[in-house]
Amino acid sequence: MKPSITSSNFFKKHKTLILRIAAIAFWIAVWEAVALRIGSELIIATPIKVAQVFIEMIFKADTWHSLGFSLVRISSGFALAFILGSVLAAVSSRLQAVKILLSPITSAIKSTPVASFVILAIIWFGSKNLSVFISFLMVFPVIYLNILKGIESVDKELLEMAKVFNISLGRRIVYIYMPSLMPFVISACSVALGLCWKSGVAAEVIGISSGSIGERLYRAKLYFETGELLAWTAAIILISTAFEKLIMLILRRVNGIPQRAYSEKLLNASAKRQTSQSITAAEGISLENVSKSFGERTVLNGVTLIIAAGEHTAVMGMSGAGKTTLARIAAGLERQESGRVERPSRLGFVFQEDRLIGCLNALGNLAIAGADPQEAYETLKAFRFTDELIFKPSETLSGGEKRRAAIARALLCGAGTVILDEPFKGIDDETLHEYILPQVKRLTDGKTVLMITHSESEAAELCSRTVDISKSI
Repeated sequence: MKPSITSSNFFKKHKTLILRIAAIAFWIAVWEAVALRIGSELIIATPIKVAQVFIEMIFKADTWHSLGFSLVRISSGFALAFILGSVLAAVSSRLQAVKILLSPITSAIKSTPVASFVILAIIWFGSKNLSVFISFLMVFPVIYLNILKGIESVDKELLEMAKVFNISLGRRIVYIYMPSLMPFVISACSVALGLCWKSGVAAEVIGISSGSIGERLYRAKLYFETGELLAWTAAIILISTAFEKLIMLILRRVNGIPQRAYSEKLLNASAKRQTSQSITAAEGISLENVSKSFGERTVLNGVTLIIAAGEHTAVMGMSGAGKTTLARIAAGLERQESGRVERPSRLGFVFQEDRLIGCLNALGNLAIAGADPQEAYETLKAFRFTDELIFKPSETLSGGEKRRAAIARALLCGAGTVILDEPFKGIDDETLHEYILPQVKRLTDGKTVLMITHSESEAAELCSRTVDISKSI
């Protein structure tokens, strides 16, 4: 008889689970066969015997006392390692001296046998809190090194963008750091959680910590109670697995925060901030005798550029002439080697790269930079965004869509001064001239504008003055 369609569908749906159960059943059968073949419970107890002992243990108060004793101490060691490792990783990412100072310590911990630390810890602390110390010690390098690597992998361009738009530290952490960090944190914890239980229980066995799981394992070994030994091993596997699943579930939920749709709470907060923080008036930009070199290559040599408040100025020149460097110095993102710069305290910036926060939608990217949500929504609609596009994660948008969102962000952030670095690249001519430029003209009216461009037509349409940086300024 052929299996029913329902049965077939059930197997396909739960194939992985069924295969795992089958694998476990296979090895239990092998265990049973080996135990029966040997025929001595002193050497290896049968699965049935272990199950009997395990069930008996469940109903004993001292079992739960031992489980609680070890759980509290091993989880405390993990928590301390996670907190201290995270803090020191953050400090090391900012201070090279701290990173160098901690390097030999982490290397020594990773290379030294656990037993050596256990013996020293018994001498220093005694056996009561031994598993706390050992769990902490084994977990710390894993957490510290992985989080440090995660912090160092954070997109520096996004951090620059956050600096320009005065995005708060809390929001930088949630929307820039967390998406980069969480894969490293999850990977570190996946390794560290198993390690902390193995090392913690091993420390209890060696130190014979009174009231611990390790003590129960030691006694079982001492009296050749193989059934009890295996039953406690099963208990360790179950509780460590449950602990790991709980922590990983929490981490995955936390990881999902930035990826969820940009919340109404954050939009409302941005609206309140915008209401309480008036739009800044147009301010001028002044660069006097500014020079900048990269290695032996001089990019800017004694450049002077004065842009009055409310003036629209286009800076042109051949590639490599220093236009972008000029814009970055004007925005405070690059330090000049000589000369004097005066800039507004607040400005909008369209970078050559879009620099949108990928996990936020287009509206969220504008709101987090200080735009009024309602005005941001209306402007995006004018920029040919459908509702679907407005609320899609920006990482899924096309290049032209990202560019339009980046332009809208710079113009709506509340700054009276705007720097546009090749703002219209990647936007087709029809969309640019019919939809984008009219809105850009409207939104830059009364503002100070410094535009970097290769296009004479764009410069003529938006700016009252054009300067060729290839010539003497």
